[in-house]
Amino acid sequence: MPASIGHRSEYGGGRCPSTIALVDDLASRVRELEAMRDAFLDALGRLGDAMASSHDRAVLIASLLRTTACYLEAPTAVFYVSVAGSERLRAYDKVGIDVDVPDLGPGEGIAGAAAQSHQVVVWPSDLGGQPAPGEPAGGVTTALAVPVRSGSNPFGVLAYYGRGKARPYDGDDVAMLSALIRQGEIAIDSSFLYDEATRLSLTDGLTGLWNRRHLALRIEAELSRAVRFGEPFSVLYCDLDGFKPVNDTIGHQAGDTVLIETARRLTDATREVDIVARPGGDEFTLLLPKTGLAGALRLADKIRTAVGDRPFDLDTGPIWVTLSVGVAAYPEHGSSGKELLAAADSALYRAKAGGRDRVEHAQGDGSGGEHG
Repeated sequence: MPASIGHRSEYGGGRCPSTIALVDDLASRVRELEAMRDAFLDALGRLGDAMASSHDRAVLIASLLRTTACYLEAPTAVFYVSVAGSERLRAYDKVGIDVDVPDLGPGEGIAGAAAQSHQVVVWPSDLGGQPAPGEPAGGVTTALAVPVRSGSNPFGVLAYYGRGKARPYDGDDVAMLSALIRQGEIAIDSSFLYDEATRLSLTDGLTGLWNRRHLALRIEAELSRAVRFGEPFSVLYCDLDGFKPVNDTIGHQAGDTVLIETARRLTDATREVDIVARPGGDEFTLLLPKTGLAGALRLADKIRTAVGDRPFDLDTGPIWVTLSVGVAAYPEHGSSGKELLAAADSALYRAKAGGRDRVEHAQGDGSGGEHG
């Protein structure tokens, strides 16, 4: 028998040092991959829980940014959003940095390059490019930027600066991160759909004004605030005079044009904080926060003038339509939303009975308000 057969080396098991080192390296790599898998699954689970529990985009963005930064062991990360009407990026949320992050111009820095190319950008890279002075990349040796989309449109960029143990970002990081970001994109898309569904459920389809449901919610909210802080608010109930003949003689399309234009005139005559709603038909209701009876009466006359002092231009020619308004104020005309609306409706009835194109207030007296 040759001497080599059955011979056991001094290293044991017949394995040489290079073989042992190779096995150890493979075992270490397997453990590393298993740890990466476990970390990825954990991050995916935590991100999925956050995405499923909220339709608030600010919450979704914060969860996506923090979960992915933790997964990548990135000490600093920024979620940039695309500025509407330009190719600039603006920092929307950030981790690991307390100072303000300036806007980035088109293609500027790692994040700008990702936004402009719609591709993942890893730095350093053979393709060149480097962080911009405005990016929080001072002292780091690696960075990663990934574009985020909403539907088919660019939404922003997730950018990570630095890495735990100074490890560079690689293809495995990009693959894992892309899967996480995809979950975030789906959630962001859903938040826009949710916003649209909510808007449609709370707005009038013809005029775009708030509907009866939203008006009721806002009146209750304003009532709670008024009770807490002792501040007034008022409700205006409005009705177009002579609107029915427009529909009957000219047509419903002409009537729709009048309603849309009335909504525009009412909105133009009010403050941003005021609520202008169309409960239905040719009726409009206004909620005026921090406005007492005197201020509400001034605003009521202002909107009456805005509607009735110039004609509505239709395809068939100009027509004149006027507005009657009933006014009620909290607390003198009611202590609940139902009471205030009833009081304003009663005042509107008196305005109609008194000749139309008039303003009447509910029984009682009051003063104050911010409308001029």
